[in-house]
Amino acid sequence: MKSLKKKVVLLGFKGDCSGRFYNKVLIQMALEGKIRLTCVDFGKPKNVLGIPPQEEMEKLVKKKKVQYLNLENSNDIKKYSNLSDVDVVFIVVHDLNHCKCARDFLGKAKRIFIDKPLDASLRNVRLIENFPKVEKIIFGYDHYLSKFYPFQIQTNKWLNQETVGKIKKIEFRLLETSTIPLHRIRSLDSGMIYDLFSHGLASITTITSKWVYPDLKILKNLRILNVETAQYSGCPIKGCTFAKIDFEIPFNNEHISCHSKVGKGVGKIPEKYLKIIGTKGEILTDIDKFNFSILNSRGKVIKKGVLDQNYAKTFLSAAIDFKKTIRQIPGAMPLKAAKEVLFVLEEAECKKKPDGKYPQYPIGSSISEIENIIENKKII
Repeated sequence: MKSLKKKVVLLGFKGDCSGRFYNKVLIQMALEGKIRLTCVDFGKPKNVLGIPPQEEMEKLVKKKKVQYLNLENSNDIKKYSNLSDVDVVFIVVHDLNHCKCARDFLGKAKRIFIDKPLDASLRNVRLIENFPKVEKIIFGYDHYLSKFYPFQIQTNKWLNQETVGKIKKIEFRLLETSTIPLHRIRSLDSGMIYDLFSHGLASITTITSKWVYPDLKILKNLRILNVETAQYSGCPIKGCTFAKIDFEIPFNNEHISCHSKVGKGVGKIPEKYLKIIGTKGEILTDIDKFNFSILNSRGKVIKKGVLDQNYAKTFLSAAIDFKKTIRQIPGAMPLKAAKEVLFVLEEAECKKKPDGKYPQYPIGSSISEIENIIENKKII
């Protein structure tokens, strides 16, 4: 008799993204007998963040609670190649390998989720997009969309009810004081447009959509107006570490002005928020403190609430539940939407200023200081 447990594969077990969002939840599901979990990566099962600790993971593998495949081991490579009848695959590897890894499971898995938002190369997407019924198999995933999921549903109602009036402007900031750790150099080498701006783009284009994921029509008619970039001094990656991106999205036969600022090594305290500014007030979502509030035109709070801090568990539970449609899986998006996000990211990358070396700012610089450095094209 076939086991009722879902067969789940996690690619990229050792990375910090798996450590923050995947490992703990999936391993707990395995221990509760809900899934049969196979974790895949190179080398011993030691996670960058130590979640779980290596000793604990080795015990779980030895007791056959979790399977671990080391792709530096020829026997494990064979086991990896022979994986079949998989229910769900989560791909959390370096973004240049996303679609290459997805290709390994086409025809073998019922669902494949690719972390943020699809791949770093449209060329790689060609490896998978012609597979029969690929739209029903492969989905992009963004954990900021997952955080916003319940809020997004409410936001659509508030906008329809004109709680804050007619939308005038949307702002997104994801500014972190921390710099880039050594273990993230490879994954962030393309810079903040592909990394942090992808979160803002997905979140903003969902607000005015009838879906809980980016709307294809909005993405296709989005206008990138201006892109300015810089890099903190001593940065180990090739790409930018600060990006200011101005763009417009269509809404009710008009275009709404959107402003996104993302970066690492910026300021003294983190700034992580999404703000919808209307003619009667504004909706503010604080991503750092996990709350939201609606303010009237005088700045008085008229409604407030909290965001779901169990977004990773909520997403993973829904992702392995085949009764859930794509609209019911927080943070997930169809392949076509994820691909269109990638088109916009590539356009923003092409329009960035300046060409060549980036203006450089001291770590901890404020936004105004960084913008002044960009304006004066100061290159250290």
